Amino acid sequence: MTIRHTSDPATDPTTGAQADPARSIDQLVGWQESSTTGAAIEAALEAARGTDAAAAAGRILAGAGRVVVTGAGSSYYLAQAVAAVARETTRRPHVAAPLSELLLRPEGVLLAGAPGSQPVVVISRSGSTSEAVRVVDEMRRRGHPTIAVTCRAVSPMARLADVSLVSPAGDEAAIVMTRSFASMLALLLRVVADVASDPELAADLDALPTRWPEARAAADVGRRLGSVDWSRIVILGGGNAQPIAVEWGLKLTETTQVPITVCEPLEFRHGPISVCEPGMLVVALVGGPGVADELRVVGEAAALGASTWVIAQEAPDGPPPTEVSLIGPGIRSAARLPLLVHPAHALAFSLAATRGLDADRPRHLGQVVILDPA
Repeated sequence: MTIRHTSDPATDPTTGAQADPARSIDQLVGWQESSTTGAAIEAALEAARGTDAAAAAGRILAGAGRVVVTGAGSSYYLAQAVAAVARETTRRPHVAAPLSELLLRPEGVLLAGAPGSQPVVVISRSGSTSEAVRVVDEMRRRGHPTIAVTCRAVSPMARLADVSLVSPAGDEAAIVMTRSFASMLALLLRVVADVASDPELAADLDALPTRWPEARAAADVGRRLGSVDWSRIVILGGGNAQPIAVEWGLKLTETTQVPITVCEPLEFRHGPISVCEPGMLVVALVGGPGVADELRVVGEAAALGASTWVIAQEAPDGPPPTEVSLIGPGIRSAARLPLLVHPAHALAFSLAATRGLDADRPRHLGQVVILDPA
């Protein structure tokens, strides 16, 4: 089997290509697209509220005894976030698994004898990733309803699935996912809020466009922190923010090649805290239950010499971190998740430029993974 990465010609990857020293972050395709995430979220929320496809997806999910949410790469982390919020709000089993597990080890994901149907929600920005297309085809053959979530309505996956949800303004030319991730996440969370009959979550999500300045302000901090060539970066996130922390780690790995560690905050004490030293950065995504305990871990990292950036919903008590950004004060922690990724792009793209790398051309990567038969 041969793996091919396909890309828009304007952002075709090279192997180790160096950035043009005169090229600023504002000239990057990825940054320009990330900066329009607020509008993409707004369009996705409208699609979740006002389309026949969203209503059909809601009916499938509402009648399910168990739901599987799947994707690859960033889309898998998106699936994890959606599954976590859906478990909390609907009080029904929602599990996330990589696309490859459904292809190679489906019996480890699909629960035999589960009550009712087991819909499979398949997430793919392009709708052309080989594993995504194959999973939709295989799940339908097994009799499981399929819901495709994509940014391209005209795609193989969208054509195959029983229902297709499309983020209208989420598509992008960049290799790494930016506005596509946040907008597809907002779309799915809004559908989940309706399925759960949770008007508070729905209202908080609908208000996200008015909260976009909070994400922009945090991104300004990320750009500034990206001007430092950190020896290592640690991302902490727990609960429904844990998959978002992993997405931060992926973006930084793809673009900067700096050593990255992602950890649940309290688990950081159990070994990984040994990496703390001056010259490294600890970023903590905190909010919701347990925030006080999580902030204590950040304080411990700072005491060991690490610089710290806390992205919280309320101003933290105690010794102040190196940097603090507030995103989502007064709303449910689940609703703010789509706003948490733009600051990651700011840090990643800025740090890549600091290190002489071009974030539009990450090494060894393309926009879509295509598997060709051997």
